Amino acid sequence: MPTPVPPYLAVEQTTLPRYPAAGRSAAPHLVVAVGTAVPPPLRAGDRLRVLGAAADAGGLLDAELPTMVTGWRILVTGTESEVQQVRAAALARGALDSELDLRPTDVDTDPHGARPRAIHCGHCHLRFAATAAIGGPVRCPGCAHRLVVAHHHSRTHAAFLGSPV
Repeated sequence: MPTPVPPYLAVEQTTLPRYPAAGRSAAPHLVVAVGTAVPPPLRAGDRLRVLGAAADAGGLLDAELPTMVTGWRILVTGTESEVQQVRAAALARGALDSELDLRPTDVDTDPHGARPRAIHCGHCHLRFAATAAIGGPVRCPGCAHRLVVAHHHSRTHAAFLGSPV
C-alpha cells in the first residue's frame, strides 16, 4: 500500500520528484557535480564536469549535449534544488527524463520533510528559496502572501508550487 501523504495523497498520485536507488546503467554518463557535491566513482567512458552553481548548467549543457551520442546518460549530483535546476536546463535543451539520473545529496527517506526547496509563488510567480516541508507554510518574499507548499513539483520551473492560502 502506498505511503499516505497529508492530506491522504499517495506519493504516486503527486508530482513529487522520485529518485532512484543506488546503482546506474552501464551506459557512459556525463557526470555533473554541482556546488560542493562529491561525484560518484567514474567508470570508463564517463566524463566529469563540475559546476560552481546550477545556474551555470545551460552553458555546460550547450557545450556537452552536441558531443553526446545515443545511449549516453546524464548523472547529476548536488542538492535537490540544484539537480532540479540542471534537469530543467537539460529538458529545455531536448534531453529526455529517461536520460537523466538525479542524485540529490540532501534528500533523506522522507520526501515531505523540511529542507531547503525552490518554491514558485502561485500568486506573483516569483521563484524563491525557503526551508519548508511539503504541506508546510511559507511566506512569499515578493508579494508577502502566505503560501502552502503543495505536492506539485514543476520540472519546467524546477520548483514546488506555493499555493496561496
